[in-house]
Amino acid sequence: MATSTGTISTSAGPLDVSTLVSQLISVESKSKLTPLKTKESAFNTLISAYGSLKNALSSYQSALKVMTAASFSAQKTTVSNAGTGSNLTTDPFTAEANSDDSTKILSQKLKSGGYASGTTFNAGDSIAIKVGTNQPTFITLQANATLSGVRDAINAGKTGVTASIVTDGSGDHLVLESNTGGTANTIKVSANNTLAGLSYDPSVSGSVTQIQAPRDATKAAAGKYSIGVSQLAQAVKVSSASIAPGSTFDNGVLAIKTGTGSTVLIQPKSNSLAGVRDAINASDAGVNAAIVSDGTNDHLVLTAKDSGAANSLRVSGTGNFAVFNFDPSGTVTTTGVATNQTYSTGSLALQVGSKSFTITPTDLDGSGAIGLNDVMKAINNASTGVTASISNDGSQDHLVLTPTGTDAIQLTGSNDYAALSGSSMGQLAKAQDAKLTIDGVAVTSTSNKVSNAISGVTLNLAKVTTSADNFTLSIANDTSGLSTAANSFVTAYNNLAKTVANLTKQTPSTTKGQASTGSPLAAESSVLNMMAQIRSTMLGALGDDGSMNLSQVGIAFQKDGTLALDATKLTAAGNKDFEAVSKLFTGTGGVVTKLQKVMDGILADSGTLAAKTKGLQDSLKIVTDQQTAANTRLQNLKDNYTNQFNRLNLTLATMQTRQSYLTQQLSKLSKSS
Repeated sequence: MATSTGTISTSAGPLDVSTLVSQLISVESKSKLTPLKTKESAFNTLISAYGSLKNALSSYQSALKVMTAASFSAQKTTVSNAGTGSNLTTDPFTAEANSDDSTKILSQKLKSGGYASGTTFNAGDSIAIKVGTNQPTFITLQANATLSGVRDAINAGKTGVTASIVTDGSGDHLVLESNTGGTANTIKVSANNTLAGLSYDPSVSGSVTQIQAPRDATKAAAGKYSIGVSQLAQAVKVSSASIAPGSTFDNGVLAIKTGTGSTVLIQPKSNSLAGVRDAINASDAGVNAAIVSDGTNDHLVLTAKDSGAANSLRVSGTGNFAVFNFDPSGTVTTTGVATNQTYSTGSLALQVGSKSFTITPTDLDGSGAIGLNDVMKAINNASTGVTASISNDGSQDHLVLTPTGTDAIQLTGSNDYAALSGSSMGQLAKAQDAKLTIDGVAVTSTSNKVSNAISGVTLNLAKVTTSADNFTLSIANDTSGLSTAANSFVTAYNNLAKTVANLTKQTPSTTKGQASTGSPLAAESSVLNMMAQIRSTMLGALGDDGSMNLSQVGIAFQKDGTLALDATKLTAAGNKDFEAVSKLFTGTGGVVTKLQKVMDGILADSGTLAAKTKGLQDSLKIVTDQQTAANTRLQNLKDNYTNQFNRLNLTLATMQTRQSYLTQQLSKLSKSS
C-alpha cells in the first residue's frame, strides 16, 4: 500500500492538495463504491422482506397446528332432568365432549431391549428409520458410540422420530417415538452389525417392542345417556385433637402412608407444630398439612392430595407425635395387656373432640375384680361418643375405641391404667370413590372428574342425585362449533394473503414515462410459487374419499385472493353429512392435514424459504466483501494521489522560489547597467 509522505497543506505549494484528492476520490467512489452500496441496500431490503414473509408463514403454520380433528368435529352436550317432584337436583354434573385422552391422536412408541451401561456400538454401523410412507433415513455412526451417542445421532438426523433413553433393572433402553401421530405414521427400523438389536418390524419378533400403539383422533359418539350419581369422590381429611399453642415435639417418630405408597418419615426442622406442618408439606407423603385454630387451641389438619377409596391414610406417631396417630378404620387400639389383667388404682382421661371425660371403672361384671371388660363397660356407659370393645391378638387383649362421629380421640391412663393409652386424629372426610350409573351400568371413579366411562366424554360430578331425578346427557354434533373452526381456517389464510399482498404489491405510475413502484417482493417469483402451492392444496377433490371440496361447504376464493365463507352453505353441509365435512378439513386427506405438510416443507431448515434467504445472505456477503476491497483500493488510490500531488506541490514551490530569485537578480543587473 502506498502511504502519504507529505503534509496535505496549501502552504506547502500553490496547489490545494486536500481538495484535489477529495474531488478525485469522490469521482472514483461514485463509479466504484456507490453501485455496491445500492446492491447492499437492495439485498438488505429483500432479506428483511423475506423475514416478514417468514413471520407471516410461521403464524399461519401455528394457526394450522391448533386446528385439530376436535376443532372441526365439535360436539355440544346438554344435561336435562325429566324427573318428577318439586325438589329435583340441579346441576349435579357437567359434561365435556372430546376433552379426555380417549379421543386424542397418539404416536407410536417403541422400546429396545436393555443394554448394559457403557455398551459400545461400532463406527461405520448404520440404522435406517422409516416413518409411514416416507423414504427411510439412514444414520451411520461416524465413531464408536454408546447408546446415548446413538440417540444423539438419530435426533440429529431428522429421521421423523424422537429418541430418548430410559433405564430400569434390565439396563438402558432406547425409546423411539414418531414425531407425527396416527396409524399412518408407524415406525420401521433396519440396522446392521452392532446396531442390529435395534431393528423393528411388527411382523418379526425381536428385542424391540411397541410400548404405545399409534391411534388416530376420534370423537365421542352422538347419543343420549341416562346418568345418576349416588356418591361423590372425596379425599380423606383428618384433624388432630387440641394442641396448646407453644407445644413442642421433642421426641418420637412420625410416619405417614397414603394409599399404596411408601411410608414416609417426617423430620421437622423445628420442634413446633408449624415445623411439623412444614416438614409434612415438604415431604412426598401425599398429603397437605395445615394448622387450624379453634380460638383457644390449634389442630393439625391433613388432607390427602388424591381422592378415592384406595387413597387411604395411615399416620403413626410415637412419643410426642402420638397425638397424630390415625388408622384408616378410625379406631384407637391400645397396647396389649394380659387377659387376666386387673386394675385397682388410677383412672382414665378420655377426650373426644372438645369434650373431656374421667373414667373410673368399677366391678361391673361381679367378678370381684376390675378387669378390661369393666373398663370397656365403663366407657360405653359414659356416653362419650366412642364405642369401646376388646380385641385379642392371640396372646394379649387390646382395648379398641371406635368413634361414633368424626371427633379426634385421646385416651390417657394413670397408675394401673397407664398401659391403656392411645390417640387418633378425627376423620373429617372419608376416602371414597365416586359412584354413578350410566344407562344402568355401575361406574366407580377415584375422582369427580370421570373420564373414559363414555368414550370421548368427561363428566364433572358436583352433586348426588336422588331417586326423583331422571338425568339425561345428550351429545350432538355442533354445527356452530364447526362454523367457528371454519372461520378460524378462513381468517388464518386471509391474514397470510393480506401480508403477502402488501409485500408483493405493485403501484403503477400516474406520470407518463415514469416506471411503476413496487414492494420489496414484487418481482420475487419464489413468493408467488409458495402462495400458488398453498392455494392449489386448497383446491380440487379433498376429504378421505375425494368426494368433497371447500366450495361445497361454502369456502371459496375472492377476486382479491382472499377466502370467504358462506355460513348458510356450511351449516347445510354439516347437517347433511357432519362426518364428511369434518374429514374434509382434518381427515387423512383433509385440507388442514395437507396444508400442515406443505407449510412444514416451506418452513423446514432445507425448505424453499430457507434456501431463498440463504441465497440472499450469500449474495449480500459477496457485495460487502466487494465493498471492503473497493474501500481498500480507494484508500490506496487516495494515498497515491496524495503522494503525487505533494511531490508536485514541492516542485512548484521550488520553481516559485527560483523564479523569485532570478527575478531579483535580473532586477539588480538592470539597475547596475
